[in-house]
Amino acid sequence: MKRLIVFVFALAGVLGTGTVSAEMHEFTAKDGSVVQGEIMDYNVDTDVVSIKSDRGKTLQTKAGTFRDEDFKYIRDWDAVRLFSKNTHFRVYIDGPMSKNKWTKYTWYRGPGKREPYATWINNFNRMGYTIKFENQTGYDLENVVLKYCIYYEQERLDHAVEKKVTDLVVRPSVQLFTIVPNGINKKFESASIVLRSKEYVGGRQTLLRYLEGDGRLFRNKMIGMVFRAEIKTASGFSAVREVRQPIDLSEEYAWVEPTPENTIWPDDSLDESEDTKKPPTFWDERGGGGGSDGGGE
Repeated sequence: MKRLIVFVFALAGVLGTGTVSAEMHEFTAKDGSVVQGEIMDYNVDTDVVSIKSDRGKTLQTKAGTFRDEDFKYIRDWDAVRLFSKNTHFRVYIDGPMSKNKWTKYTWYRGPGKREPYATWINNFNRMGYTIKFENQTGYDLENVVLKYCIYYEQERLDHAVEKKVTDLVVRPSVQLFTIVPNGINKKFESASIVLRSKEYVGGRQTLLRYLEGDGRLFRNKMIGMVFRAEIKTASGFSAVREVRQPIDLSEEYAWVEPTPENTIWPDDSLDESEDTKKPPTFWDERGGGGGSDGGGE
């Protein structure tokens, strides 16, 4: 499968980029002097902060001259500002790609000596993404949350209406990071989904006569991912960045917030072994004797 690497900073759909706004704040210096103002800029290398006072004047001073609470406030503001910049906190998404493929047959076993025959050919394809992020903000970032939703379509048989229907399936997931150290370059595998391509091959005694021709095939479609990177500091500053993969993914694929309930996925525990071997007849299974064959041929 063709791989596509999406750079968050290359997308028009990224949210939360640009300057982080700071409300008016009272900054108290270690000598007791007070200035009421709004942060305009901060340079972590020089420790120089620019504050626009409530009187319209701009003050430039060392952030370290303020009390600890205000020093932390300034650095939190700058950390979120740089987290919001594509060049300082980068995210790369590689995929979707196939992780594993396997096939299983569903068999009908009649009574006695009747030979089993396949009713369904079930092809499974486990799909996922590789996600990588780099922290080049100059800060050890706290409380970073990486969330994503994977979207796909899956056809299935609706016995109530005796026809195929297509379900839109969304898998939400979340990764929590208490600390993301400055300079870290981390990669992890996303949660996965399993696409099912099924073929009804029927056989004798079938009651599914409406599954004829192309109707016997049940298909799937990988749609894409919506990815969000979030941060919230103890000082109350926050930012959210979002990217859709592919970049033209329609807005109709709405965000589903991950919860403890919807992130538990039964497909994670599937048996992924290949199984296409014909099972024995009931006659053979019982050793080929021992009473009536139950209506064998």
